[in-house]
Amino acid sequence: MNEIIGFAAVIVSIFVGMLFNSSRFNAIDARFSAIDARLDRMQGELNGRMDRMQADLSQFYRDLGRHDAKIESIEKKAS
Repeated sequence: MNEIIGFAAVIVSIFVGMLFNSSRFNAIDARFSAIDARLDRMQGELNGRMDRMQADLSQFYRDLGRHDAKIESIEKKAS
């Protein structure tokens, strides 16, 4: 009888440990999901910033080309 009680206690402790570990894994999974969502949001913000920088650089090079043409025109008139 004592052996059955000992065996049952071991089985119950194993099940309690499994439930405890399962809840801990769920908590860890929730934290990883939150971190993943945060990283996705940050990546979206960085992509938006890079797109705006690319647009600004494109505008800068367009303006620079126009100024170069005007400078060359002025230099030809001055010569």
